Amino acid sequence: MPVQLDSYLQGSWTVGEGDPVTLINPSTDAAVATIRPITRSLAEDVAWAREVGGTSLRAMSFAERGAMLQAMAKAMHEAREALIEVAIANGGNTRGDAKFDIDGATAVLSHYAYLAKDLGEKSWLIEGEAAEIFRGSKIRAEHILVPRRGLTIHINAFNFPAWGMIGKAAVALLAGVPVLSKPATSTAHLAHAIVALLVERKLLPEGAFSLLMGSAGDLLDHVGPQDVVAFTGSQGVGNKIKTHPAVIAQGARVNLETDSLNAAIIGPDVEAGTELFDLAVRDLAVEITQKAGQKCTATRRALVPEALVEALCESLFDRLDRTKIGEPSDKANRMGPLTSKAQHADALAGIEQLSADAEIIRGNPARRDGFEGVPAGSGCFLEPIVLQAKPGAATNPAAAFHNHEVFGPVLTLLPYDGELDTAAAIVAMGKGSLVSTVYTDDRTWLRRAVTEIGPHLGRIVIANEKSAGASMSPGCVFPVANHGGPGRAGGGEELGGLNGLGLYMQRVAVQGGASQLARLLGK
Repeated sequence: MPVQLDSYLQGSWTVGEGDPVTLINPSTDAAVATIRPITRSLAEDVAWAREVGGTSLRAMSFAERGAMLQAMAKAMHEAREALIEVAIANGGNTRGDAKFDIDGATAVLSHYAYLAKDLGEKSWLIEGEAAEIFRGSKIRAEHILVPRRGLTIHINAFNFPAWGMIGKAAVALLAGVPVLSKPATSTAHLAHAIVALLVERKLLPEGAFSLLMGSAGDLLDHVGPQDVVAFTGSQGVGNKIKTHPAVIAQGARVNLETDSLNAAIIGPDVEAGTELFDLAVRDLAVEITQKAGQKCTATRRALVPEALVEALCESLFDRLDRTKIGEPSDKANRMGPLTSKAQHADALAGIEQLSADAEIIRGNPARRDGFEGVPAGSGCFLEPIVLQAKPGAATNPAAAFHNHEVFGPVLTLLPYDGELDTAAAIVAMGKGSLVSTVYTDDRTWLRRAVTEIGPHLGRIVIANEKSAGASMSPGCVFPVANHGGPGRAGGGEELGGLNGLGLYMQRVAVQGGASQLARLLGK
């Protein structure tokens, strides 16, 4: 019997008035849960969360908020096995993918709890040193960050219902701003299970966290000038959010993380059989199969020197052929299905779109059987698909693989001449990405690559022979590093250690006498 997943608003579980929406198990097509969306106005819920939650959190010191985050991490870790089962049933995650999502969430909580220890009892954060207003002046200006007096609305994506929700929430809560989270409906069972756990254990102060299940309804109609809206998802929906009449009229702060055609750039010095070559192959295989390729940081385009294409294909295909795909609760299977029928249909349509400028060289999008432990025709399975750009297409900015992201286990190989200028131009054709990786031991080539490719990225990963053994796949997002990217990727910035708190705080220049500022700011 499917369970009903209610919203958590104004401090209590709330049943919606809308028609039930069914969540499925994407491996078996069985119904696992239902959601009844809220159809009434959300004005009172927003106002209550803003006022009650903001008051509760601002009454706590940074150290106290950090202790709260650590307690949340502990609770999630203790309930890890139960949460993994939910992720398998509703998200189609393998155990490894489920742990990746859940452990990623607890890691962000623990990291920000650790940072909070050094912030102590202060009410604000100080940025940099005081500066003279003009040379010889006794008047100084110093910048501080104070919590905004609003609500942060988090509209999250389907692919990371744990990490996406909790990663954003950890930063906002430490900053002293209450959260109203709206998870993507198709995989919302895990988000609901986490919030239910935190509520049951009474780990959050009153009003600090609200959960809206199902449709967003009129949520954005009620944003105010101190509110923050942070969205992860498609560029199209992101554009609708930032151009929403109330968002514009109120001047609400908006942070977007949207589409991203991330690249792997293999330098011309990389040779087959080397440890660096093996690392590039391993990373490509991980990024195409982990979470069934449903990661905003997954590699979508691989720039490969023309002379290396044949060897890379041989090694990559061998790895993919050894990756078992099937029922995700079986530990032997390393890749599960896409999360929903809609995502499966979108992926198939996207592969057809890419095929206008690239040839499928590995995989069959039409395959519907032969998956481990799955009856033929069941579920939302898609085996890894590798395409190769048609001659001349790699440098064509109009090519589909430079303009459309297929959110699934799909990778396009782009043979290139090994010149840095060519690689930089190809990366730029993606119009802004979250992350790209450069594989090279050529320091001169690398130095130019960082300068030429960097402006189009939020994060650049450097891989060389010396660090290959300790390298982690580029799709991992770490709380110490900036997460976001320019252009198509949304132009947003999240995480990045304490820098991430800036999204939820107001930067204020405090101007006064040098000694006065020193006393006020506790220096």
